Amino acid sequence: MFKHCPGIRSIVSPQIIIRECPFCGEEVEFFEYETQQECPSCGRIVYREPSEVCVTWCSYADKCINELVNKRMITDERAQELRKLMKKV
Repeated sequence: MFKHCPGIRSIVSPQIIIRECPFCGEEVEFFEYETQQECPSCGRIVYREPSEVCVTWCSYADKCINELVNKRMITDERAQELRKLMKKV
């Protein structure tokens, strides 16, 4: 049982995560509760690369990514980023 909501930490003292834009190389800042930001340099959407996600361990990840693209829930660019993350592991 939790003493408090596990998400409260990011609201009370959010950490800043810096990621390099995969399109232009500019630094993009995220609070830990944010999942995407517009790059200040090129204006494209950059997704925060999570430390652990299901695509790093699930054997159905590629199929799932394909379904998300087909349902237009993620862009082709986001699918490519997720597939790169899959290959890193």
